Amino acid sequence: MSEAGEPAGPAHCQPHLFQTAGRIGRVRYMAYSIAPVALYLLFSFCVLYFRTDQVVDLRFPLLLLTSALLAVIASRRLRDIGLPWWLAALLFVPMAGAPAWLHWPVFAALSLLPGSELANRDGPAPCANDGLTVAAAYLWIVLFAGAAWLVLSLRESLKAM
Repeated sequence: MSEAGEPAGPAHCQPHLFQTAGRIGRVRYMAYSIAPVALYLLFSFCVLYFRTDQVVDLRFPLLLLTSALLAVIASRRLRDIGLPWWLAALLFVPMAGAPAWLHWPVFAALSLLPGSELANRDGPAPCANDGLTVAAAYLWIVLFAGAAWLVLSLRESLKAM
């Protein structure tokens, strides 16, 4: 304990990628989420483009792995907001038959809701973001723009399938 009666320890924690404990802020959540999503989308595009039957069987295990990684990241973000970490299991709902677009409102909510600036029961407040983390979070704009361009470009060929 310090002289002021507060627990001794860091005022901010330095999070690490795919760490299961602790909290992360909005920008870091977006930055950490870009890699699993981009890899899954790239793999899915390659499967569709090359129409390789041997690789098609790997899409569901890759979806499970991507969802598990996103659930770990989301659980840390939920801790920062002050919600229970197990709500991250909602990321697996689309695989149980619900529409896949349900991921996007969850992602948007976790990206927009502010976290606690003070320490909470799950640890100290996340540290400030460096420039690389902010740049990685901005990659979501590039990903959305690229996906929109790709869908518009391939719209005619996708209709023919």
